[in-house]
Amino acid sequence: MEYRIDVQPLGKQFLYGGEDDLLTALHDAGIDVESVCGGMGSCGKCRIHILEGKASDPTPQEGDLLSREQLAHGERFACQVYPQGDLSIYIPASSLTSQQKLQLDSQLEVSDTAPAVYSRDLEVEIPTTPGDPGSDLFRVEDALRTAAPGVEVRRVDLLGLRDIPKLLRENGGKVAALLRGEELLGLAPAGETPLGLAVDLGSTKVALFLYDLSQGIMLASRGFLNPQIAHGEDIVTRIQYAIEGNAPRLMQVVVEGINAALSEMLAETGHTRRAVCEMVLVGNTAMHHLFLGLPVEQLGKSPYLPATDLPLEVKARELGLELNPAAVVYMPPPIAGYVGSDHLAALAAARLWDNPGPCLLLDIGTNTEVALKVGDTIRSCSCASGPAFEGGGLSQGMRAGEGAIEGVSIDAGGKLELAVIGNAPPEGICGSGILGAMAALVAAEIVDASGRILEGVSGVERRDGELVFYLSPPGSDGSSGVAVTQNDIREIQKAKGAIRAGIDALLAEAGLGHDELREIILAGAFGTYIDPAAALSISLLPPVTLDRIKQVGNAAGAGARSMLLSTAMRSESEEAAGRIEYLELSSYPTLSTLFAADMYLSEKAVLEAKQRFKL
Repeated sequence: MEYRIDVQPLGKQFLYGGEDDLLTALHDAGIDVESVCGGMGSCGKCRIHILEGKASDPTPQEGDLLSREQLAHGERFACQVYPQGDLSIYIPASSLTSQQKLQLDSQLEVSDTAPAVYSRDLEVEIPTTPGDPGSDLFRVEDALRTAAPGVEVRRVDLLGLRDIPKLLRENGGKVAALLRGEELLGLAPAGETPLGLAVDLGSTKVALFLYDLSQGIMLASRGFLNPQIAHGEDIVTRIQYAIEGNAPRLMQVVVEGINAALSEMLAETGHTRRAVCEMVLVGNTAMHHLFLGLPVEQLGKSPYLPATDLPLEVKARELGLELNPAAVVYMPPPIAGYVGSDHLAALAAARLWDNPGPCLLLDIGTNTEVALKVGDTIRSCSCASGPAFEGGGLSQGMRAGEGAIEGVSIDAGGKLELAVIGNAPPEGICGSGILGAMAALVAAEIVDASGRILEGVSGVERRDGELVFYLSPPGSDGSSGVAVTQNDIREIQKAKGAIRAGIDALLAEAGLGHDELREIILAGAFGTYIDPAAALSISLLPPVTLDRIKQVGNAAGAGARSMLLSTAMRSESEEAAGRIEYLELSSYPTLSTLFAADMYLSEKAVLEAKQRFKL
């Protein structure tokens, strides 16, 4: 009997039919997991989490290295596990030998360097004669008045104050004052520049950018898959997990991930944690609340209200972040329950409020945020597009890693061509690949505008009673090949229908036709990798000319970087957040009919459906 093994956060699936341990099966499936001891259960490098399903009981080797609590939460060693049914597992990044493909960069530039934290070199006189008046802090402030006239200290961080006597004497009075507005964060050796960290906390990935604040130069960047995925692919599942008493765990795994990634960047650049004096973090509203330990129950039910829509500044030490003890975390305001500060950051990076418009900005993901700028008005909404564009919910979907089909074309003669990440044998299909496949299949009249695979067409077969089109045929060695199924098409239709319905609702609210759009800005990893022509051909986007579509990469990350480097950008974004009009799609009167019409896979079919539905 064969069992299906679902592997997260890689989004891969494979069939297990042998008697091998799970580690061997993972390696055979092309999933590289660490194993120093050769599968003896003694190194602990092949650690996994069993999310669902039945497996063999823990072995003595696991009992020696894992606590009862860890075993109770499903932590195991892959080399000691034998599946006894379908399994869903999560592999932490530390157990993988290769990083997944993550989108970190953006075409949007960071300008205007005027950070919240800056330093001033001082020469502080340290008295040697008994009876000299004045405290160490007084002498620091006196030296600061000389070195930086006009700078006034009204507050001192307690932990920073504790270190002042030691640092003054260790450095002979030659120190740098670390300042944030009217607060003295502490001292550092003279010449040491303060660093800052920008974080884009996504529901799927986390991107980090380390900066030299004095020069506005990026020193390093890192990305990792959000470890919260082990407790739910989608936001609603994580909210439920938090409500059940696990909110501290969701906060802890993200903080641990940020601390670990920062350690790598600091080791790479030769700096210490004490140099990191400021952090900016953006994320959707649920990520924002879970990171801060704010209640999220109200986000999961109508009217989906956030606990706060104000910008926040929190000492990093209160969150468990291993930065300078006096460092501050700045978090821009969320806009609504399902439109967060990451959307605001994307708008800031694109400077949408300066765009003459009319223009759209889309950040496509599990929840797709859409903003429409018309005149002086920005309206935003959130579309429940689901995980299909990230490979989730598809029969052979996977994230954009090696072996993922990322591009599909069919020429006039019916010849099929695939683009596979890493030029490896195809193992599955990622979001950009399934979108390209849909466009190619519709253009080749293998799939009709309603999304139905046409039986009898060359390349269409039945697999387990379902119509499929093979992109990569089954091999003689028994491999299953890679196919697009009828259900895959329906999943993509639902995702693209949700996004297009959000766009159409915003256009309708503004009394605007799609022909009046001057620009469509695509942000995020998926927005970077998709073929805009394919998106247009299946009516994911309104019909505009290709020259009006701009792909900008990780705009949310770029916005976080801008806010790290510029207090003016923070103020500008906060002011804009108060003016953004939010459209709640769940209560939009014609949403269901818009969604039904927008599921069609050609603009002509979409328009005909809207006419039938009298939209």
